[in-house]
Amino acid sequence: MSITRAEWRPGWYELDQSLEVGVTAELAFFLRPQNSAPEDSLLFYNTLWSPKDAMIATGTVSRITHPKLGEIQKVDCRGLDYIFVLPDGHEFVVNAEEEPGRLYEKTTDGWSPSAAQMDSWTLEVELTDLSALRLASE
Repeated sequence: MSITRAEWRPGWYELDQSLEVGVTAELAFFLRPQNSAPEDSLLFYNTLWSPKDAMIATGTVSRITHPKLGEIQKVDCRGLDYIFVLPDGHEFVVNAEEEPGRLYEKTTDGWSPSAAQMDSWTLEVELTDLSALRLASE
């Protein structure tokens, strides 16, 4: 079993890939030319960047972590509300249109502003048995 690490950085506005621990899927990446990270490090594709540079591969999401939230079970990017689900079922939401980055928590009364503040929404993702990368245009 091989482990590959990748970063997920949101572009918000439905531009990003949803992720869930334990799910095997075809995923899109960029080899990170836009920062100083090692050349072989992966960055999840979002549609802020040029699709001609996207690479795809199939793999299983084995772990998702955030520096402040810790372990994350699922990131749902459908619609303008991005939902982050922790392994215990606790949910956080970020509205990508009105307040990108502002965090709300699910309570018994609905969604309430969270006291937690995030400096970054970059997630570290571990992938198991990622296939060879190929150009999305192939």
